[in-house]
Amino acid sequence: MTSGLPQPYFQLMYRGTDISGDLDPMTTSVSYADQLHGEADEIEVTVQDKDGRWKGSWHPEHGDEMELTIFDGQGGILPCGAFEMDEPEASGDRGGDLMTIRGLAAPISKPLRSKKTVAYEKQTTRSIVSAVAGRLGMSFQGDINELFHERVTQRRERDLEFLKRLGEETGHYVNLRGSSVIFTSFASIDGQTPAQLIYHGDRSLIDYSFKFQSNDTYSKGKATYLDERKGRNNEYEEEDPRVTTGDTMRISGERLESASHAQARVKSKMHFANRKAFSGSVTQVGSVRLLAGTVANLIGFGRYSGNRLVNSSTHTLGRDGYTSAAELVDARA
Repeated sequence: MTSGLPQPYFQLMYRGTDISGDLDPMTTSVSYADQLHGEADEIEVTVQDKDGRWKGSWHPEHGDEMELTIFDGQGGILPCGAFEMDEPEASGDRGGDLMTIRGLAAPISKPLRSKKTVAYEKQTTRSIVSAVAGRLGMSFQGDINELFHERVTQRRERDLEFLKRLGEETGHYVNLRGSSVIFTSFASIDGQTPAQLIYHGDRSLIDYSFKFQSNDTYSKGKATYLDERKGRNNEYEEEDPRVTTGDTMRISGERLESASHAQARVKSKMHFANRKAFSGSVTQVGSVRLLAGTVANLIGFGRYSGNRLVNSSTHTLGRDGYTSAAELVDARA
């Protein structure tokens, strides 16, 4: 007997056709994995295959386009975006046959998987990102910390690997969303107003786990750069007042062009390391607001309370309803 309340549901467009109605009676689960930095978002749909049609006439093809939207039943909508079919997987046991359809947000049909060697000379960070995105036929968006580069080399790297490295060297998160490259500063993400308040004891909170750590965190960072005006190497030093028991990060073996490059490199590497001073996970009754790249404010958790960054989230629709799970790190704006 149903409660009479609106139920969560999904819409899946496959090669431009809404197949949700056909899928719904056969679907055992639908999930969407949302990533903040350096990894492609994914969707996964598992369906029963009692009559074998998914291994035959309905077999999905590698590279086919899909678009998933999740509705929470309370008016909330989660447009997961566009995906391209990765290899479908058939499985089965004594309980029956299944077909699992997986999609990647990183376009498989574009040359993202080819390793390239390209030199970018006398360009800004923005112009480099724009050049890579343009080569892929994609746009780009984000708030960029502008930095001038005498030379940056993409050495036998895939484009996403190169952009990820460039972002981690200059203070940016990097990801792909449909036909756009997202390349945006830490401050533009970590400094947002919280999208969601998570209260201790709230009925929508299913479980949580939080911890602090001091290992592999840094109270200071140092890097050497070439001062061309004086013709000598200088040292740049940065402190993180929020980390009092950490080590000193030393960036060596790299020739940094200027004090600005040294500052960007130290700040960025310390940021990625020190945001792990807090880590945790939460699982909630389905929430379309709990997304990678948003800030959640933890309330009533004592010393663990405060603004935390959603590093990744997974939204799952199954026979037991809709749940949202998130991996959290410290928001360090």
